[in-house]
Amino acid sequence: MSYQNKPTIFEETEGIKYYCACGESANKPYCDGSHERLGVGAKSPTQFVIAEDKQVAICDCGKTGNAPFCDGTHSK
Repeated sequence: MSYQNKPTIFEETEGIKYYCACGESANKPYCDGSHERLGVGAKSPTQFVIAEDKQVAICDCGKTGNAPFCDGTHSK
């Protein structure tokens, strides 16, 4: 599952999250270990702490300057 030119928007729950950074996870936006299995180890998952339940927009174009969150770069 490669990158798409739009964010993934969803309701996230509080806790530590590991978001896919390689674009290959079958469980996007979460990491499923595909970066190791496919040999793209340079793209390790992004760890982030969500302090409270909230709606988030996770980057799915791979170009954000605010990883793992979308900053609108895909539309520029």
